[in-house]
Amino acid sequence: MGKLYMLQMYLKSGESVRLKKNIRDMFRNLTGHSNRQQFMFLALCTLGILLKCIYFQATTQLNKRPVFSSTNFLMLLSTFGMLLIIFSVIGLFFNKKRFLALFFINLLLTILLVADTNYFRYYYSAITIPMMLQADLALLNSVDECIKSLFNLSDIIYLLDVPVLVYLLVLIRRQGIEPVNKRAKLAGSAVFLVLGLLCVGGVYAKSDIETAVYNNNYITKRMGVFFFHVDNTKKYIEKQFFTSKKLEKHEKETIENFFEQRPKTTTNYRGLAKGKNLIVVQVEALQEFVINRTIEGQEITPNLNKLLKESVYFDNFYYQVAGGNTSDAEFLCNTSLYPLKEGSVFIRHADNFYHSLPKVLKERGYNTYALHAYGSRFYNRDNMYKSLGFDRFVSSKDYVMDEFVGWEGDALGDTSFFRQSLEIIDTSKPFYGFFITLSSHHPFKFFRDFEFNVGKYEDTYLGNYLKAANYADKALGSFIEDLKKRGLYDNSLLIIYGDHSAVPRKEAKELFEFLNIENNEAEWIKLQKVPLIIRCPGLPEGETVSVVGGEIDLLPTIANLMDFDYKYALGWDLLNKEKGYVVLRNGTIITDTYFYLNDEGVVYSLDTGRKLDIRKYREELELMLRELDISDLIIEKNALANMD
Repeated sequence: MGKLYMLQMYLKSGESVRLKKNIRDMFRNLTGHSNRQQFMFLALCTLGILLKCIYFQATTQLNKRPVFSSTNFLMLLSTFGMLLIIFSVIGLFFNKKRFLALFFINLLLTILLVADTNYFRYYYSAITIPMMLQADLALLNSVDECIKSLFNLSDIIYLLDVPVLVYLLVLIRRQGIEPVNKRAKLAGSAVFLVLGLLCVGGVYAKSDIETAVYNNNYITKRMGVFFFHVDNTKKYIEKQFFTSKKLEKHEKETIENFFEQRPKTTTNYRGLAKGKNLIVVQVEALQEFVINRTIEGQEITPNLNKLLKESVYFDNFYYQVAGGNTSDAEFLCNTSLYPLKEGSVFIRHADNFYHSLPKVLKERGYNTYALHAYGSRFYNRDNMYKSLGFDRFVSSKDYVMDEFVGWEGDALGDTSFFRQSLEIIDTSKPFYGFFITLSSHHPFKFFRDFEFNVGKYEDTYLGNYLKAANYADKALGSFIEDLKKRGLYDNSLLIIYGDHSAVPRKEAKELFEFLNIENNEAEWIKLQKVPLIIRCPGLPEGETVSVVGGEIDLLPTIANLMDFDYKYALGWDLLNKEKGYVVLRNGTIITDTYFYLNDEGVVYSLDTGRKLDIRKYREELELMLRELDISDLIIEKNALANMD
C-alpha cells in the first residue's frame, strides 16, 4: 500500500508533469507534428505506404485469406518495422526538409511497388537487382505493350494519396517548419530505429528464411516486399564483390562427384536418329491445354493434333523458365542446365564456356543454325549464341518483312518465318536448326480480329490467346508440309515444344471456367505444362508418354536418339525416364504423384490436392533440389571451362 501511495503522489507532482512534457516534446520535435497538417502528413505517409504494401501482397496473391492469419500479421509487422527504420534515417539526416524528404521517399517506394506489381504479374516474382541491371532500353521498348496490358484499374490505389500529400506539403511549407534540436533528432531516430529493428528482427526469428534459398517469394510473403529488396540488394553485393569467382578445388570435386554418382538409365531407341537432321521448334507461349481441345466445334490446334498421330507426345511436360523467360527455355534445351534464380543467363553469363548441343553436333559434321526473326541484340542473343557454339544466328536483318503478325503488330509472322528459314538453311548437309517463333507472344491483342470463332470469349484475354494459338498451329502446319516437299520430314528428328506459360494467374478464373475444372493450387500447378512432340521414323506413332518431365530433359533425350553421350546434363532421357519429376527454378517440385511448394514448405497430392507428411519426402526433395545448387555453381563459377 505504501508503494502504491507514493506512486499516486508522484503522478500528481510537478516533476511527473515535466517528465511527460519532455517526452511529448521530444516526439513532437522528431516528427514535426506541432500542428494538425504535419501530423496528418506523417500519418497519411505511414498509412498510405502500408496500404500500398497490403495491396501489392493481395493483388499478386502472395498473401491470401484468411486476412487475419499469422503470416499476414507478421508480414505487416515487418513492413511497419521497415518503415520505422526508413523514418529514423530521414529524421537523422534531414531537419527543416524532413517532410519534403518523406514525400520523395513515399514517391520512390510507390514507383517501386508499381514496378513490382506488374513485373510479378508476368514473372511471378518481385523485381530484382539483376533484372533491373539487364533491362536495357531495347528490352524495355520491346515489352512496352506487354507491360501496359498488365495494369489493372485497381492499381490507381498507388496514386490516391499523392495529391493529398502534395496539398498538405504546400500548407506545411507555407506555415514554416521548425528545426529540430540535435539531441531530439538523435534520441528520436534511435527510438524509431530500435523499434523498427525489433519488429523486423522478431518476424525474421519466426521465419525459416533458409526456405528462401530457391524462392524469393517466401521472403516477400513472410517479411514484406521492402525487406525483400533490402535482402536482395545485400545478397547481390555480397555475390558480386565479396564472393570469389574462381572455381575452388573442392567445388570442382563436388560437381564431378555429383555427375559420377547419377544413376544410369536404359537406352531404348539409342541411335534411332543418328545422322538425321535435327529440327527443334520452340513455340512462343504454347501451353498444353490447347492440344486436342475444341471450342465452338473447332479444333484449336488441328495440325498439331494430326502430328500427334505419327509422333510420341509427352502430356506432362513442364516449362522451367525464370527471369529470362524465352531465353531461359533456349538455355535449358541447349545445355540441360537450369536458368538463374534472378535475371537471364543470356545477359549475365554470355561469356562463359558451355558444353552444348550445337557444339556436340558441330563435332559430328553438322551445320548449326539459331533462327529468330527479331533483333540480334535482344536478350543478348548475338553474344550468347556464339558461346553456345551456333555457326550462324539468323535474325531479323536476314528476313524480308513480308508478313506482320502477332507481337506489337510489326514482327514477322511465323508462316513467313518458317518459309524463309528453310530457304536460308543449307539443307544439302546435315544440320541442326533451332527455330524460335514469335507471333503468339503476350499480350495477344493483335489477334482480336483474327478469324477463329471463340464464342463467348470473343475480345477477352483467353479468347485472344486461343486465336494466337490457332495461328501458330496453322504456321506449323505449313512448316510441316514444306519439310515434306523438301524431302526433310522423314530425314529429320523433329521436336516441337512450348517455351513458357501464356495465361498469367490474374486471368486464371477465365481459364478454369473454359476448362471446367476447380480453381485450386493443384489444378493451377498442372496447368503449367507445355506440349512436347517428338517425331522420327522408327519411334512409336500416336503414343502418349505421361512421365513428368521438363525442358531440361530435352538435350539428354536428343543425345540418346542421336547416339552421343553428354556428361554434364542435369536432365534425363524422357524416353527412358523411370521416375518422373521436374524441378522449377523457384524450388517447386512436381512428380508423378505429388508436388512440393517451396514457398510454403508443404507437399500436396497431385490427384487430390491434400497435404501430405513432408517427413516422408524430405530426403528425396533435398536430392532433387541439389540440382539447382550444382547448376548455379557451374554457371556462376564458369566451371565447365575448368572441367576435363
